[in-house]
Parts: sequence; C-alpha cells; structure tokens
Amino acid sequence: MDATAMLEWLLERNVSALLRVDAGRDGIRPWTFHASSEPQHDDSWSVRTDADSAEECLHRARKALKQHGLDLPE
Repeated sequence: MDATAMLEWLLERNVSALLRVDAGRDGIRPWTFHASSEPQHDDSWSVRTDADSAEECLHRARKALKQHGLDLPE
C-alpha cells in the first residue's frame, strides 16, 4: 500500500494522519508520520514515527497503528 492509499484508508476510518519530510533536520530522520483518533473519545490515541526514509517511516507507522487495532491491508 502506498502512502496515498494508506492515508485514504485511515481517513475512511476517521483517523487524522500526515506524512511529512523536514529538510531542517539536516538529514537526520527527516520523515515523520503522525496519526491520531478523534480527540473527544475516551480511548483517543496518537502515533508518531520518525525515520530516514519514507518507506521505513510508513513501515514503522503500520506496526504502531496495528497496536491500536488498525491492521492496514498490504
């Protein structure tokens, strides 16, 4: 699943998410993924992963999201 499909899949499940690259980090883990559930729920959560590449960042994000019951398709 590519980044766009992943973000759309999360949107369909009312999860706010973003993938960002930050050039200001001088190449040190410049990729960030952040996702969060609806803040007004008692069981709200958030996930953040940082990595050296977009691929690794999304891989880490998938693992973190799975811990919150979001098992993304391949």
